[in-house]
Amino acid sequence: MQYVKFGSRRGEHGDIKLLDIFYKHNIVFAEVKAGAEKVKEKKFLKGTRIMIADGLTAVAIAEALTDSDSLDKFNIKFNKNEIDRVNIADWVIAAKVKIYKLKEEDYFPTTIGKFYHIKNKDKIKLIDELLEKYLN
Repeated sequence: MQYVKFGSRRGEHGDIKLLDIFYKHNIVFAEVKAGAEKVKEKKFLKGTRIMIADGLTAVAIAEALTDSDSLDKFNIKFNKNEIDRVNIADWVIAAKVKIYKLKEEDYFPTTIGKFYHIKNKDKIKLIDELLEKYLN
């Protein structure tokens, strides 16, 4: 089982917010500055469990409905407001997901970062527990 984290803020000071786009389109995505080849290297599979953060707080969990690919492969119909905040490119890793918005009492702290594979056993356990809770 794979676990990944997606942050929902971009820009030098986190002023570009993407959480509403994630929720509306049931997708997560993040720029991979090293380029399209790194998108392939960082690939994750359908069924991967995902933590979604707003700043330094995890506000949602999700499960990947597709293998990851570059955002340009998903043909999402973004509106004008969304297009201004999204880079639709082959160096943006993305996946279609089923998102579970956490209740405020289930929010938990996380570390900064747009995208990374989660290795911390405590975070993995927490994601599993929350996913079970929200599935039932």
